[in-house]
Amino acid sequence: MRAQVKRVDGHHFRFNVRGMEGDIDVTAPDQTPQGPTPKEMLLAALCCCTGTDVIDLMAKFQVQYESFELEAKAPLTDKHPKVFSRIDLSYQVKGPAIDATQVAEAAKRSTHQYSGTAAMLSKACPIFYSVWVNGEKVAEDQVQFVSI
Repeated sequence: MRAQVKRVDGHHFRFNVRGMEGDIDVTAPDQTPQGPTPKEMLLAALCCCTGTDVIDLMAKFQVQYESFELEAKAPLTDKHPKVFSRIDLSYQVKGPAIDATQVAEAAKRSTHQYSGTAAMLSKACPIFYSVWVNGEKVAEDQVQFVSI
């Protein structure tokens, strides 16, 4: 893997990964950001990595759903370097006749076996997750990888 960044101005950078570009910015609170911060990108990467696992596993389990959303929240420590003190993931799946146990199993497999991003970040801070089906919490656990 390879990523490059080029400074645009201030703390605004443009990244290039495999020819795809985007903006990352760490502006002062009183300025308009030109993109997400690096830590926000880490959270988005975590959501995309484990989210991809979960939707692929739900397809394998033949779970029919109408919507899938995943949110990550992470408070920062007070002292420098300011790092995530924990990460909380919330998987939200909606649709008629969903087998909640299969959705919970998909999330568990992603967060215990498949998601490389979750595996890496879980070495830096604890990650917890909850699974919601049609607005009802059906599972919660801590991300644990025993094979790394």
